[in-house]
Amino acid sequence: MNINKEPVSGPDNAGRDFAHKRYATVVMDPPWGHQQKGRLGAQRHYDLMTTERIAGLPIPDLLEENAHVWIWCFVASRMDAQRIAEEHWGLTFRSELIWDKRKTGLGNFLRNSHEHLLLFTRGKAPVLYRGQRTVADWPVQDHSHKPESAMVAIQRVSPGPFLELFARRRFPGFDHWGNEVPGGSDIHIPGYPVPEYSARAYDPKPGDPLWPDGVIRGGGVFRHVLQVEEGKS
Repeated sequence: MNINKEPVSGPDNAGRDFAHKRYATVVMDPPWGHQQKGRLGAQRHYDLMTTERIAGLPIPDLLEENAHVWIWCFVASRMDAQRIAEEHWGLTFRSELIWDKRKTGLGNFLRNSHEHLLLFTRGKAPVLYRGQRTVADWPVQDHSHKPESAMVAIQRVSPGPFLELFARRRFPGFDHWGNEVPGGSDIHIPGYPVPEYSARAYDPKPGDPLWPDGVIRGGGVFRHVLQVEEGKS
């Protein structure tokens, strides 16, 4: 399904109303179109979005009053990512994390060897962990596969509930939205249809029901926990 198609909104085909949920942390990896067309571009792997369509995402409607937003981008899309977040979504730029890929990539002037993960805030949203470095040496996997270690770092620094946009796989503690989410998207975004929705798209409670906050924090150490159903081990 083409994510640049004409907007649609309202209930699903069965007449059920989607829940409206808000999140304390949103992470996204938009399919930027900057220098991604042609034989070696990302267009071979997925549909690209224009900056206008990305800017049109109703991000403020998905956020709690105090929230964090993390945005993946690369050198060519870096300026537009910050411009859109500040001018269209009313966010404040705070910092950025550099993913050092330890490999030589493509580039018209210099050869790209890293990606940016920008941190923005809305309202009063201090970080929960102050020891996160701004450069990370994480492994490179298949095309556009962002490191799972980045998701752990986000859960360490930012509060839940958590939402990932443009997701292609599931990660514990997060709701997910996108064309390729296994089991369907957990939220509905008006004007941005996706092929399938999960049962969680109709549940007004945000976040993973088996992992409601994603993280238990204390003493500078964090660990993941799964909520165990009563009577089950």
